[in-house]
Amino acid sequence: MPQSFHIIICSNTDSSIKKTADYLEEKKYQVSFAKSDEDLYSSLKKGNVHLVIAELDYTFRDGISITSDIRNLKDIEQPYIILFSNKQDDYIQITAFNSGADDFIITPIKPILLEARISTLKKRSQSKIEEATEQSKHPNFFVDKEQYLIITPKGKISLPRKEFEMVNLMYTNTHKTFTRQDFAKLIWNSPEVANSRTIDIHIRNIRRTLGNDIIKTSKGIGYSINRDLL
Repeated sequence: MPQSFHIIICSNTDSSIKKTADYLEEKKYQVSFAKSDEDLYSSLKKGNVHLVIAELDYTFRDGISITSDIRNLKDIEQPYIILFSNKQDDYIQITAFNSGADDFIITPIKPILLEARISTLKKRSQSKIEEATEQSKHPNFFVDKEQYLIITPKGKISLPRKEFEMVNLMYTNTHKTFTRQDFAKLIWNSPEVANSRTIDIHIRNIRRTLGNDIIKTSKGIGYSINRDLL
């Protein structure tokens, strides 16, 4: 069974936000209230907390301080953080975002609108999980086709469009060796490109960026991805 999206609420008066909590539970979120800031940190260290919703003027510790404290915790899975208040001061909101908050809500807010914002964060969370899963399958090298990035242990690398498409073609067909004619047809849609130095130049640029060993040359045939590095 998929893990439910767990929300912890830090509010001075539970009753003031109880209606919202009930609505979120109807939408299949797991909702609980922190009895103090220590109770919150204890829950975070136990894990399985995806979102913290904290009142700006929370009695035990103000929301901005809570946000900063959470962002400085190194031994937890970082949750999303939403701060809420009836204060509309721009400086307060800027300070909240600078401290690490993901959103700032001016109350009162309709539960349906809050849930819409939470749903967006939930989708971002799911995307992170999916990306981490893909990276775990390919710990040394991963092609992110959504963002047009090459993800390596050293970080994310951006390539020019044609070079990215060449890498992606080889990456998704690891058992195939691609000839110049293959690249010319599949990437450029122009057979004439195979007779120029264009493809060789792009291969050289890819190796310069990703490392000489990432592409294998089969003499007289073509190129393939080095599966030993995946």
